[in-house]
Amino acid sequence: MNDWFALGLLDYINPICYTAFTIIGFFYFRKIMRPAFFYIYFVGAIISLIGGFFIPTIKTLIGLGVLEWGLPVSKVIIANTGFLISGPTLFIGTLKPLRKESPNNNVTLNSFGLLAVDLAFLNKFIVGFGALGMIMIYVTCGKLAIEKKRYYALITLFISLCGTLFESVYSNSGTDLNSTAVHLVIEVGAVITHLMLVLSAYLLFIYKAKKQAKES
Repeated sequence: MNDWFALGLLDYINPICYTAFTIIGFFYFRKIMRPAFFYIYFVGAIISLIGGFFIPTIKTLIGLGVLEWGLPVSKVIIANTGFLISGPTLFIGTLKPLRKESPNNNVTLNSFGLLAVDLAFLNKFIVGFGALGMIMIYVTCGKLAIEKKRYYALITLFISLCGTLFESVYSNSGTDLNSTAVHLVIEVGAVITHLMLVLSAYLLFIYKAKKQAKES
């Protein structure tokens, strides 16, 4: 079996896991976020998923000989654009003064102005700052885990965050990105990272609720 074909199949685990995270988070974030924030976040998440599914598809097609080898740079940019949109919006939209129950509408408008400026500025550095958007999603979930006292979720989030940082540093440390061995290290790290992220979402949003439902 062609190495790139196998890596492409392995890489599908990552967008599948992120889809699961997005679906789990969808119902909780929609409850606490104001619609304007939530829909911007959700659009960003969809953009990330589109890029995320394109990347393994390109690798698989290369492995099958349908396409010639080339790094899927444009698809990575799509995924990072989504993280850049969804990360800051999720972080800002889940701040207590800006949630649905808060009457402070002026803060919401001011925050949107700040977010627009940030996005216009960061757009020039979209690939590098895509990782920052993803980190803000981790920070947001970590903040909610502390708020809800979901400490196991906090641990799995930390492991997932470490995986994300490792992938970013390793892939930008001068490694040969044309090497299948290098991509294998990146993909294995990414799979562990995304599995931990889904586990975090389960522990944060579902596990305790199911437990409380059984007890009541």
